[in-house]
Amino acid sequence: MNKARRQIPITIVLLCLGIMLSLQFQAQTRIASDLTYQRSDTLIAMVRGLSEKRQKLALEIIDLSNQLRSQMESSRDEKKLLEGIHLEMEKLRIVNGTTALKGPGIMIIIEEHMPIIYTDLLNIINELWNAGAEAISINEHRITSHSTISVAEDAYSKDGYSIFMTVNHEKLTYPIIIKTIGEPNNLEKGLTLPGGIMDNLALFNAYPEIEKVDKLEIPALEKPTTYYFMTEYKPSEENKESTPPTTNPPGITNPLKTAIPR
Repeated sequence: MNKARRQIPITIVLLCLGIMLSLQFQAQTRIASDLTYQRSDTLIAMVRGLSEKRQKLALEIIDLSNQLRSQMESSRDEKKLLEGIHLEMEKLRIVNGTTALKGPGIMIIIEEHMPIIYTDLLNIINELWNAGAEAISINEHRITSHSTISVAEDAYSKDGYSIFMTVNHEKLTYPIIIKTIGEPNNLEKGLTLPGGIMDNLALFNAYPEIEKVDKLEIPALEKPTTYYFMTEYKPSEENKESTPPTTNPPGITNPLKTAIPR
């Protein structure tokens, strides 16, 4: 009984001592974490460390911003490049006549009684190109740099010997209708300049009718120009020994890969 009474005071003392130690530890922790209790050199080191981290983060932000800007500019450049290629391809299709075209322009109508020859048609077409024509057709035949306007003869026709004009090797029938897409006023002025093609035709009593049209449609070529390329003949390894060497004809350095328009 006396032993139990002795343990109670000891337990109380130990409990109080533990509480005091805990309170002292918490106070020291708060003091250590409070910057007001830190030493000056420690605070300076902390400030320097935070400043360096801030500079590194700022540099990373600048670098990432530059990368983002570069990617955006590259994307815009690629988009512009693709748009430019698309426009160039569309221009080439129009020039080569592989695509139909719609737009304002003029129509030139030539009746059968007008004394027109194929060179007159050539002159009209050239004047239209010079006046800014975008596309031209004669009786629905698309005119390009590969088109032919010529004259042919038929000695076996029912009416006897006859001569007729052709476009792209097809016979032209009257009325001859030339459709041209472009700025109508410029096209008309190009044809009606004093001393121009219309004045020359008037000397032979030929007066083609010129009509401005708000919307014309010119068809694409029925048979676009095809190119064939010759390639070098290379004998197999087994036939190399038996094949005699060949030489190029005089004046021809490389007769291979020659483009043949058709």
